[in-house]
Amino acid sequence: MNPEILLYSTDENITYSELKNLDSSNFNISLDDLQKTQELFEKNNIKACIMWQPDFHTKFHNINYTPYIMHYIWDISLLDKQILGIVWPRKPSQYSFKVLQNMFDTAKIYDFVTISGMAEWVDQLCHSFSVKYKIPTIAVLGGGICHYLKWPERYIIDTIVNNWWLILSEFKIKFTPTKYSFPQRNRIVAGLSDILFLPEAWEKSWSLITAEFAYQQNKPIFVTPNDIFNPVSIWIHQLISDKKANIVVNFPKFFAENFKKISSNENEQRIDLPEIENKIFCTIKNKWALDLSNLMNETSLDADTLMTHLTMLEINNYIFQESPGVYNVLINN
Repeated sequence: MNPEILLYSTDENITYSELKNLDSSNFNISLDDLQKTQELFEKNNIKACIMWQPDFHTKFHNINYTPYIMHYIWDISLLDKQILGIVWPRKPSQYSFKVLQNMFDTAKIYDFVTISGMAEWVDQLCHSFSVKYKIPTIAVLGGGICHYLKWPERYIIDTIVNNWWLILSEFKIKFTPTKYSFPQRNRIVAGLSDILFLPEAWEKSWSLITAEFAYQQNKPIFVTPNDIFNPVSIWIHQLISDKKANIVVNFPKFFAENFKKISSNENEQRIDLPEIENKIFCTIKNKWALDLSNLMNETSLDADTLMTHLTMLEINNYIFQESPGVYNVLINN
């Protein structure tokens, strides 16, 4: 683990600016405390990357005030896909639920990733629909990853983790969210989204902050119109009036014009597996037979992660070793 990352998460008082001018003699941190922090990272499979280092994904540079450190769990390669941001107010109407249901009914045949902010009720629904329709999703947290792993509603985090999708946070891993940290999270959602969608928006809702960040970066914003007397949609109509947003009334047309369909070949390959295991399975199926070294190159996964999931795929009779260390799929798959 990079010493800067360990220092940053171990001492709650260290700031980014101090970290960038790192002088370890200025920090009175015990080796025992550093070890405990490293154990937390390892226990929860948390990784982190630092700005300007090779593993810092290029899309992070699209974020206003680019984070110096980004913490994550699992598949950072999801950032390579086209990303649809979905945000709306904390108290949505039934209209939002109907809109989202209609959207995801159409979306399931398209190749993209959703992203939202894991806020109660609202963003969680985006992640839940993504899970239901097996669309990869990215959750951007308004606090530290370990804080959310102790959260009463951590089952959504668990579901995303169990599907090997992606959890992101720029905060120290034990950081407790504040009213100031959520707008910081919103700029990340906006910065990583290729397109942003809002079904509803109250006046002064956080979803409008996300929309403003997206607008400043010339990201396409789409909205669904509603009753002009409904307060939950008043600012949707304001976005339309200000020519900051495009209207969606037909989701098949919206997806056809903005996203690529999943190829029939990919549809045939999809099986009921966690995302990362499906990725490994499809890679082997496409290449017919691969050894561990080639699989690491094809999937960008490390050896330990690969071996864990190769073992599960073997146990469940999806793959077999046609010779020691060379994997192939079973004919019936």
